[in-house]
Amino acid sequence: MKKKHNKSFKSLSLIMLAILILTFYSISLFRDKEEVQSVFVEETSDNDIIPKPLRYEKGTGKFLLTKDSSIYVKGNNEAETEELSRIAELLKEKLKPSTGFELNIIRGEKPAVSSIYLTTIGGEEAQGNEGYKMITTSENVKIIAYKPEGVFRGVQTLKQLLPTDIVKSTLVTNVEWSIPVSTINDKPEYQYRGLMIDVARHFFTEDEIKRQIDYAAQYKINRVHLHLTDDQGWRIEIKKYPDLTLIGGSTEVGGGPGGYYTQDQFKSIVKYAADRYIEIIPEVDMPGHSNAALASYGFLNPDGKRKPLYTGTDVGFSSFMTHSEKTYEFISDVIKEISEISPSKYFHIGGDEAESTKKADYDYFVGRVAKIVEGYGKTPIGWDPIDTAPEINSSVVLQNWKDSNEAAREKKMKMIISIASKAYLDMKYNESTPYGLDWAGYIPIETAYKWDPTEYAPRDLILGLEAPLWTETISTVEQMDFMIYPRLLGYAEIGWTPKELRNWDEYKIRLEKQGERLSNQGINYYRDSGIWK
Repeated sequence: MKKKHNKSFKSLSLIMLAILILTFYSISLFRDKEEVQSVFVEETSDNDIIPKPLRYEKGTGKFLLTKDSSIYVKGNNEAETEELSRIAELLKEKLKPSTGFELNIIRGEKPAVSSIYLTTIGGEEAQGNEGYKMITTSENVKIIAYKPEGVFRGVQTLKQLLPTDIVKSTLVTNVEWSIPVSTINDKPEYQYRGLMIDVARHFFTEDEIKRQIDYAAQYKINRVHLHLTDDQGWRIEIKKYPDLTLIGGSTEVGGGPGGYYTQDQFKSIVKYAADRYIEIIPEVDMPGHSNAALASYGFLNPDGKRKPLYTGTDVGFSSFMTHSEKTYEFISDVIKEISEISPSKYFHIGGDEAESTKKADYDYFVGRVAKIVEGYGKTPIGWDPIDTAPEINSSVVLQNWKDSNEAAREKKMKMIISIASKAYLDMKYNESTPYGLDWAGYIPIETAYKWDPTEYAPRDLILGLEAPLWTETISTVEQMDFMIYPRLLGYAEIGWTPKELRNWDEYKIRLEKQGERLSNQGINYYRDSGIWK
């Protein structure tokens, strides 16, 4: 009996030891939840699409794009077919340099094998203007949307499913141009997903702005806001007031040569963006940030004399005269000319950092200017604290860059969320970032991604979000790229993908893969060593 008991005891001891080992192993395995999530995500990540689609179902097999492939287009009517043809031309233009393929564009709804089919036939209203369905089989790729705009968004996804060499500008050989068999159903969370570029502090040419529009469109950004005027420069031709550009546009921060867009150049930017389903929103900042105008025309100043040009970076010292009818005649003329060449429903009137304007004068000014904008058929947008002015109501959109927006909430104003400590592209990544500022804090890639607009306003009041790039310290395309990328990809995903589907550990895996695409396009992005090892 004793011997049998010892044997049973040993067996029990072994079982208990095994349980202890398994328990210890389990505790060690799950001790770091983020590590476990990362491992799981890496094993289950089927694509590197940014922004993440609403639904992605992976199939078996692949579609091959070849020199014999064609792009078929068919809309519900002739106008839609024509619009889809223009989207097909843009797609062909993007695919040709790296593949060498001269793809035919065919108007028809029966695509041959190995072809891409772009259509609005069968699109569902629930998709909205930007939603799409993409069905990839071994025979063809079909993108269906309710509107051509949705087809264009789907085309951006298609390009991301091709090998990363597809974005190169030179011929690539020995690459299989394949897309995995899959079904994607997708549409955006927010209707407004924006990038702002300050061209007033440092001027950027028409072609430099178009380049950024092209890159932003790849990630389904649909608004580009141009900050056209500030203390350091006036960048848009106003024919009634030529000195605005002759004098006000002649310099920039640091005393550089400045520059400006003629009205024809501005219209060219607008068309280029519209072809990529991006809306250009013009901004004339006032009553502060107005020294370039005050330096151009003496009648805008109390003493009738022109102010000196300014090339520094201080803010808050300038102001329009808020009770002069000459001021409002000037502003009305400016808004009229810009509105005539700007098809956007929005006109941005600035309104921030008017520190030398008394509060009562500020309130009167922004209320009156908002009505002028509305008189030209546009919806005014303004930076906070514009929402605190009594004459500002829910017909005006607040661009919220500070944490407080109580007045906008009370008035039920729609909001564009651009919180400086989360969304400002000119904030440094860390203390060693060679450009940018840090007054709102550092914004590393993870911080830029791990927030949501609903943390700052009720969902029903949010139009979307915008990432502004202020350019006091940014003077070259390379510097601009460095500060915009890769953070803009995260902002694009916040705007497109529902909060519950976003996960930093999963996102950074997709972002790491996107780095090769950015490199292949010559984008000088910030290579965070925590992501690109």
